Amino acid sequence: MTEVVSVDKAGRIVIPRAIRKAAGIDDRAKLLITSGGHGRVVLVKLDIDEIAARLERELAGTDVEALARKIREDVNARIRKAYSSILD
Repeated sequence: MTEVVSVDKAGRIVIPRAIRKAAGIDDRAKLLITSGGHGRVVLVKLDIDEIAARLERELAGTDVEALARKIREDVNARIRKAYSSILD
C-alpha cells in the first residue's frame, strides 16, 4: 500500500487512514522515525509489549544487575578517557 502525502510548514504529515488501519496504528501508538539515507525516511511502529516480551526471552537467565554495572563501568571509562582534561 502506497500513498503520497505532503509535509506542512511545521514538518507534520498525516498517515492515511488505510495505512494506519493496516499497520494497527492508533492514537496511542509510538513510532520510531529514522533517516534511511538517500532521502529515505523510515517509520516503524513500536510495540512495547512485544519489545518487553523479547527482552524477557533474550535476557532469561542473565544477571541484569551485573550487566547494567558493566555497562555503567564501560560508559564511565569512556567518559574519563574522552574528557580527561576536564575531569583531572
